[in-house]
Amino acid sequence: MEQTWRKCLNSSYADPLFLSWIWQSTWWSIWQPRLNLNLFLLGIYNDEDLVGLAPCYTYKCSHYFRKTINRCEFIGNYSHSDDSIRSEYLNFILPPGQYETYLSKIFSYMQEQGVDEIVLTDIDSHNETAKYLAHNFSNELMSTEPGIQINCQEGFDQYLIALGKNTRLKMFNRRKLLGNNRIKKIENEDEILPFFNQLNIMHKERWGHPCFSEHSIEFHYRVVTDFLTKGQLDCLILYNENEPVAISYDISVEGRRYNIQLGFFIPKSNKLSMGTLMLGFAIEQAHQNEETLYYDLLAGNGKNSFYKEKFKGEKNVFVSFRIPLTGYLKIFQMIKRSILIIKRYIK
Repeated sequence: MEQTWRKCLNSSYADPLFLSWIWQSTWWSIWQPRLNLNLFLLGIYNDEDLVGLAPCYTYKCSHYFRKTINRCEFIGNYSHSDDSIRSEYLNFILPPGQYETYLSKIFSYMQEQGVDEIVLTDIDSHNETAKYLAHNFSNELMSTEPGIQINCQEGFDQYLIALGKNTRLKMFNRRKLLGNNRIKKIENEDEILPFFNQLNIMHKERWGHPCFSEHSIEFHYRVVTDFLTKGQLDCLILYNENEPVAISYDISVEGRRYNIQLGFFIPKSNKLSMGTLMLGFAIEQAHQNEETLYYDLLAGNGKNSFYKEKFKGEKNVFVSFRIPLTGYLKIFQMIKRSILIIKRYIK
């Protein structure tokens, strides 16, 4: 199955990290038993040739009025609770230019198989699936969230010049205030768990809870170990006076370096922004690697603001849709939209 998956993925424009075999299969092996999910993996054929995949699953859940429905989602996310890690750039794995043809057939088949509702999360708004959904199900848009990707092809010096004065100051110029500092890259498997433990400690200090649960760490450990063996892991620790002060968890795949998670301690000096400094080191490394085309900050806001836009990257929007397939849910969604329109009109 792994070879077949890779063949379909390589023939598509689907994301090579979040839709990779290791990411998808590891997610499934951990969250399927936890959440009692049912595999709904569809093969897309052109005559007898397998040309694509719909990496999905279904589960029973309570909807409004306590009615139980059969919901379908992408492998990699779980919208019914926050138990799962977040996967982005999710999509159907299909041949370029043929999404419209196959998507209509996929949705029809899902309906025939008793799926009541489809929840498709964190889709890149520029891809063919998002455009198809926006055209055919514009009223079913559930949410949008911005992300930022930084073009690394023009050189780091040019990038610094393009930054705003304050961002350049926090990200680069104030490195000199760190004093005795060094960057360490994770290079051995026995360093992975201590790396995630340190990331959890930093996250808990800032947000009040760990970044990764025990089963999430198991997921990331298995994924990271795989990418480490391929030379595609870019996990960095910033030390100041031999003490870890910031962490960047990155994975590089096919010209794109994904910033999965950032962690840092709050510095004593209000002149230092450890998170911004850490990203500065990671972004500089990405520019220095000729194979890296983009440094991707992905979606997600900071604690107080959408800080990522200050890094002067290209804006990316992730969209999520909730699509009713049965008459009951279609009517309910229509009534719900009507109520919202009336409320806005009254205001």
